[in-house]
Amino acid sequence: MSNRYDAIVIGGGHNGMVAAHYLARSGLSVLVAERRHVVGGPCGPIEFFPGYRGAICNSPGSLEPKIVRDMELERFGLFFDKPDPAMVHPFPDGRAFVGWRDRSRVEAELGKFSERDIAAYHKIFEFFTNFGKTLGVSLFAPPPSLGGMVARLKSPKDEADFATIMFGNTRDFLDDRLESDEIKVLIALMSMFGGNYGPSSPGSLLALLQRPMSLNSMTVEAQHDPRVQPLRGSTGLPRGGMGSVAEAMACSITASGAVIRTEAAVIKVKVGAGDQAEGVVLADGEEIDAPLVLSNLNPKTTLLDLVDSRHLDEDLRTRLEGRRMRGCAFKAVLALGGLPRFRAAPVDAVEAFAACQFRIAPSVDHLERGYEDAKNGRMSREPRIMGLTPSVMDPNLAPPGKHLMSLNCWHAPYHLEDGDWTTEKDRFGQRIIDTVADYVPNLKDIIEDACFYSPKDLEDEFGLVEGHQLHGDMTLASMFANRPVPGLADYRTPVGGLYLCGSGTWPGGFVSGIPGHNGSHQALADGARGDGFSIVTTHGT
Repeated sequence: MSNRYDAIVIGGGHNGMVAAHYLARSGLSVLVAERRHVVGGPCGPIEFFPGYRGAICNSPGSLEPKIVRDMELERFGLFFDKPDPAMVHPFPDGRAFVGWRDRSRVEAELGKFSERDIAAYHKIFEFFTNFGKTLGVSLFAPPPSLGGMVARLKSPKDEADFATIMFGNTRDFLDDRLESDEIKVLIALMSMFGGNYGPSSPGSLLALLQRPMSLNSMTVEAQHDPRVQPLRGSTGLPRGGMGSVAEAMACSITASGAVIRTEAAVIKVKVGAGDQAEGVVLADGEEIDAPLVLSNLNPKTTLLDLVDSRHLDEDLRTRLEGRRMRGCAFKAVLALGGLPRFRAAPVDAVEAFAACQFRIAPSVDHLERGYEDAKNGRMSREPRIMGLTPSVMDPNLAPPGKHLMSLNCWHAPYHLEDGDWTTEKDRFGQRIIDTVADYVPNLKDIIEDACFYSPKDLEDEFGLVEGHQLHGDMTLASMFANRPVPGLADYRTPVGGLYLCGSGTWPGGFVSGIPGHNGSHQALADGARGDGFSIVTTHGT
């Protein structure tokens, strides 16, 4: 095994592998050093119980089509199944919003709750799409400063819209535009995707701008691209589960010449004269040399734990130390002996409802109360849940006649006011089961096994600091040029040749692969100019 490469990528999550692809494609010899026994991070394949396979992540709803194309992931086995409906959102009264792929059917579903809100629903998304065009921010470039964004506003309307999105809140915005509580929560839940905050939190609308900014950056059109579907999350389900995304990426980068080493935990970035990166040190003491190092880890982990403090100035260190995580993610996985049957499913649609993603959040008040619990250190009494039973579409993910139900849940605060996750994990896991059973009456009768991941488990197993699945909230205080903190938004670090490429960087923590793309391209551009490190390949290409 070589001890010298042109580039080392720390962490084999999806962004790390995307970065490795572009580095290897440019002719560099690349090592991906992964702490765990398998690459992929939260997207990596897991056998939760014998014969039941899945991943921590449920959906590649934001996977960038350009990256799918560049890495030739279909060539390496990535295919999407497309359930229709794509999503179901049940309500306590027995009704459900059913997210069909056809716009006219979506409008019929909206009409069940409010005829007036059909047009208002579309106007809301048009508002964000239009402002995305006004802002003109590309996800494929280092982000503008806040001052630079404000300079793009050309009219009083632009300024008012900017203030609404950046400083307003989801509850007020929706109350001003919609009459149906059910339609309000459909949109409010999407605005919560950016982290741990409530519908009344200032800046909670920003997540709804992510898709418009992505559309504005679009370079490749793809049938599975969720940005051009009526509802977010309708990208389809990867055949073989989310682990197949990581497996296809691993095949792609090894075909490009990159080397993957698992069970290779990096504990230090070596820094030499002139504050230049020289490689890494592994947990077993092995040293591996490279003039270029990219870290897919949380920026706090990279710069506060792996780099000696003398290489960071005091102001930057203080900003990083003050970057709050406050993770609230919780994972529940159930082995089922039969098909889950939603109360809201018509007799002829039981399997269709079971096959698609489901979202449990009955009201905006429910979202608010869940956040308030977590903010005060309590396990949410009313958790919000994003669920999927992938084995309905892909029976190979569970034994014959069985099913795997995968539940991503919030708000479960990393820091508990009373007790700790060692004792509280099973109690919250049972609360999740009770919540889902309110909508799936046969659930408890068919559960054969269960496992739970607390925020502490997600930190210990996957390196998610404080269990934060996005490497930090995606609100204005930590987005654009503030991500991860002011002074680090261009993927460079104070150490020459050391770059950031993970979810803690712009444009954030969804499964897009764009941070890996951007971090690697910044490094390659600097190398081509001779800034910070010299690209002299070890194999002569």
